[in-house]
Amino acid sequence: MPQTFADAFRIRHSARAKRLRLVVKPGLVELVAPLAANERQAQDFLARHRSWAEKKLHEMAAHQTGAAHISLSAATSLPWRGKEIPLTILDEPRRNARVELSDEACVIRLPATTLGAAREQLLDRALMTAAQKRLGVRIDYWIQRHAARYGLYPRATRIKRMKSRWGSCGPRNDLNINLLLAFVPDGVLEYVVVHELCHIRERNHGPAFWQLVALHLPEYMQQRRWLKTHGSALLQRFC
Repeated sequence: MPQTFADAFRIRHSARAKRLRLVVKPGLVELVAPLAANERQAQDFLARHRSWAEKKLHEMAAHQTGAAHISLSAATSLPWRGKEIPLTILDEPRRNARVELSDEACVIRLPATTLGAAREQLLDRALMTAAQKRLGVRIDYWIQRHAARYGLYPRATRIKRMKSRWGSCGPRNDLNINLLLAFVPDGVLEYVVVHELCHIRERNHGPAFWQLVALHLPEYMQQRRWLKTHGSALLQRFC
């Protein structure tokens, strides 16, 4: 991870951006600028917000300390819907992987003939396939519960494995939800779904957007704090 602000910083010009904004991710500070913005405007904006960006960068680095990736084959537990459940991996005389996943435990049965890197890849693929099926059901539930209230109907919903974002709402109201949300508490998943549904009406993060989120989830800040506190470690765990 970059050790200095200068190493982490970059400017990205975007045709979709309507205003200057800073995006901070682990090891990266990105100034997103409209095409019409000049260098002086960008530098002035950065000067006003640099201390905030440096603080966020350091916070993310601190959260990632000690959260090194552990291979699934070496793990004995799995985060599932907000709690750690036992993980058992069995090598058996079978042709295909099988996952038995419940809210209490996870058992993954693998072909004994699959070894090395191929075994690790099969293990990851099998777990994520099982998690995605269950996550899809939970996402549909939260959409049905919240969409009708203010007519926030997505055109489609896709589950993707994303490295730094929990969700997004496309220009045609397509929702993208991070596969790793299968492992978070239900309330956190509900918040992310509501967050992206609200972008169907409010495309930015202005006051009107957060007011709409609060109409659905009056205590949304609690779930948002969970993501800020635990999200980086979760992303690192399944990097």
